[in-house]
Amino acid sequence: MDIFYKPDSSHQIRMTPKQRAADSAFSFKERLKTARKLRGLTQDELASKSELSSVTLSKLETGINRPTYEVLVAIASALEVSPNFLLGWADDFSESSSGRTGWFKLMQSVADLDDDVIEHLRALVDRIK
Repeated sequence: MDIFYKPDSSHQIRMTPKQRAADSAFSFKERLKTARKLRGLTQDELASKSELSSVTLSKLETGINRPTYEVLVAIASALEVSPNFLLGWADDFSESSSGRTGWFKLMQSVADLDDDVIEHLRALVDRIK
């Protein structure tokens, strides 16, 4: 079937498999960076945790390289997120849907903030728990 549903849109878009792959590749670099920042990890820390080189991780975040299956699984495991999230096929971090809408857009907004602001938000969330 050549119809692919994009979670951030309200309608279906006709895309070829090649177009879906390109869309997923672009989404991957953004989602990887967002998830890493929200986990409070530097590139070096995530590289170590996922047993990859910092250069490899940097190339993935900038879109120079695309992940192999093994690399995708290693990164998802290290970040404790679903590979589907990293590929742009799901907006939830985890495998199970939490029913929360707009979660990825919120995460993107937070990831664009300064590191100090992110730390303040993290502290606030810790106090709320």
